[in-house]
Amino acid sequence: MEGSKQPTGAQTATAIVVVAKAPQPGKVKTRLCPPLSPQQAARLYEGFLLDTLSVALAVPHCAVKIVCPTGQDASELAALVPGEVGYIVQSQPGLTAALSETFGACVAAGYSKVLCISSDNPNLPVEYLIQAIERLDEVEVVLGPSEDGGYYLVGAKKVYPSLFEGMEWSNELVLSETLRRVAEARLSQALLPEWYDLDTGLDLVRLARDFLTPDSDGRASRTRQVLETLPPDLLLDYAGPEGLS
Repeated sequence: MEGSKQPTGAQTATAIVVVAKAPQPGKVKTRLCPPLSPQQAARLYEGFLLDTLSVALAVPHCAVKIVCPTGQDASELAALVPGEVGYIVQSQPGLTAALSETFGACVAAGYSKVLCISSDNPNLPVEYLIQAIERLDEVEVVLGPSEDGGYYLVGAKKVYPSLFEGMEWSNELVLSETLRRVAEARLSQALLPEWYDLDTGLDLVRLARDFLTPDSDGRASRTRQVLETLPPDLLLDYAGPEGLS
């Protein structure tokens, strides 16, 4: 169901919804432990979420929301996130419900385009979200492929429950199975540029390396702040012979 905090309303044509939880130690980014402690992982997840929301809020003329599992999550997140962010509280648990209920709620509210993204995209280029919105002028479904075989974004103009029902998540076949379902439903689709998830210690090393590149543009400031608080040698065991340089 919709939370009490709303953006300006369905006069805004597009809704960008971030799938999120409250950043509680032991309940978020557990695959990053080790190298991180549960407390460090929770702080990093908070940075990921806040930076992902900043990316979404940078897209012009869009409403930005969070979809979260419980009212308690929404209450805890309300103390952390910008006030203009709205909430959708799931009536059922799990990612299938998060996605299905997001599209159902947003389409019912009158949004003509809906994008749903993960909270693990602190340095995702804003241009990818803009591309997704533009492609939905031409196709019915847009997907942002992840390097691990899943996707970081799904967008549509209508509700397509068959894309999510009975899906086995968190494996390398999620994108290919989703594309099979899109084809089976005879829906037109477009793919965005590939991006990477932040699930493991190696992913974290890659993120740190990206931040050190000469063309790094200062994005993901909250995530950077958390990484700077970590002990310098924490990621070295995962960095390989090149280290973080």
